[in-house]
Amino acid sequence: MDIKEKKTKIIILSALFLISVISIFPYFFNNYIFSQDDLIFHRTRLESYTLAIRHWDFFPRIFSNMGLNFGYGADLFYPSILLLPFAVFRILGLSYVPSYYLYQLLISFITAVSSYYFLFTIKNSRKQALLFASFYTLSTYRLIDQSVRAALGETLAFAFIPLVALGVYSIFYSDKHRWQLLGVGMSLLIASHLITAFYSVILLLIFFLIHWKKCRVAQIKSILQATLLAVGLSAWFLFPYLEQINHLTFNFSTITLWASGLNFSLGNLFVNSLANLSAPFTELKPNIGLFLLVSLIVAAVNYRKLSSTNKKLFFITLAMIVFATNLFPWGLFNDSILATIQFPWRLLLFVSFFASLLAVSLIEQFRLLSKKDVLLFIVLTSFLTLGFNVNNLIQSKVQNNITVTNDNFTDFYASEIGHGKEYLVKDTDFKTYFSSPNLIIDGIPYVNPSQKTINKYNHSEYSVRINGNQEVQLPKFYYKGYEVKVNQKVVENYNKNGLVTVKLSQGINDIRITYKKTPIQKVSVIFSVLFTIALLFFTIIRKKSFFR
Repeated sequence: MDIKEKKTKIIILSALFLISVISIFPYFFNNYIFSQDDLIFHRTRLESYTLAIRHWDFFPRIFSNMGLNFGYGADLFYPSILLLPFAVFRILGLSYVPSYYLYQLLISFITAVSSYYFLFTIKNSRKQALLFASFYTLSTYRLIDQSVRAALGETLAFAFIPLVALGVYSIFYSDKHRWQLLGVGMSLLIASHLITAFYSVILLLIFFLIHWKKCRVAQIKSILQATLLAVGLSAWFLFPYLEQINHLTFNFSTITLWASGLNFSLGNLFVNSLANLSAPFTELKPNIGLFLLVSLIVAAVNYRKLSSTNKKLFFITLAMIVFATNLFPWGLFNDSILATIQFPWRLLLFVSFFASLLAVSLIEQFRLLSKKDVLLFIVLTSFLTLGFNVNNLIQSKVQNNITVTNDNFTDFYASEIGHGKEYLVKDTDFKTYFSSPNLIIDGIPYVNPSQKTINKYNHSEYSVRINGNQEVQLPKFYYKGYEVKVNQKVVENYNKNGLVTVKLSQGINDIRITYKKTPIQKVSVIFSVLFTIALLFFTIIRKKSFFR
């Protein structure tokens, strides 16, 4: 690599970093975070995973401290491995708020890099790739996820959609099938946000069906290889997940669509986008932003002049808008598996991707790719981003929203386990349990001021006097994988009304409950780790790096 090439790469990386900084500007100058929507849940999740990493537990499955020490299976259903950078920041000594903003900055930078890599690989144009990275990373719906909803998982998903798209593009539109990107991208989506991964799979299936005639042996082989790769890399999560839902029925299995999604119209999308703002989460106004809206209008007005590629992108974006609004009859699927999306305007993530791609393609077609034009477009999107972020801060201050600070981030909502309590066994009466977090003996809460209770990282201890043979429900939400010892002997435990339950005999019983994890959980991690090492090894061997 010559000096000029190195200089160019440094400039590009600097530009991508600057775009990332703009995405969270001016939030990081604050010593607080406005508490909106999912922040409290993720606040606890982030700190719980940090505690797990301090104990060298990278796949904790259960966060024992969540939910007033009842223990919540967040990591069983909402993977935490990608929270590792935040945990590292905290372990290195940074306070909560700067660690949070640094983590958001890192996510933005990864998003900018992946989106740049996506279009540069396809177009071999640094200008177009830089524009796409700017439009996509600074897209308004992504900013809503990042700074209004605090939807951490969905924000992470933004970073890996370009990798999935590039893998699919290479399989169907190039001679070099990069099925590895599709497999790795899907595994990262699964580790980020399962709902986005699920809908990505549905969209991929629709795409494959539409392009079935283009499928030859090579395409089918690549798709199968990508699928096996994604399953192998995600085995650490998928197999334990399947084990739990096979053993128990959870709240998320009976979820229905939220009214906020069923009432979201095309008019709402248009007006909200035109305003270039989103009210705080209590009055949330989902949208794609002024810039992408104008891009769609320009494409519609000039439809006849559009290239065939741009016409396709325009129709795909419109189709995604239909799916994201109540133009699509979502009510028909209110009790189906599709209801896991909770609110259809979540699909604005995909609208943002295709609309950003369309915007760049329009700029290419209209020959607006001079250095001056490219800089102007980046400045414009940056300006709109700053306006959006500042407006969000002002509205949050006006509404006097609760703030999370370095001093109070552990002080409130100790029982928070998410709005829908999705990861509890179905019909668990968590409100009653939280109101009296004690042992329950034969259906009656055991209240004894002298009772000894110890809660540590991954285990709790209780001492209780039993009169005769009685059934005792422990203040731990039930998941498969718990071990209960009574007077140092392992006893059988089972689920009753969502709590870990045991049968005890008369006398004083010293109880110790630990989440030991199931054999499937342990083996699946080993399998995925070995699978990843083997993949890296064969990749290196293939490139003959060892022999240079």
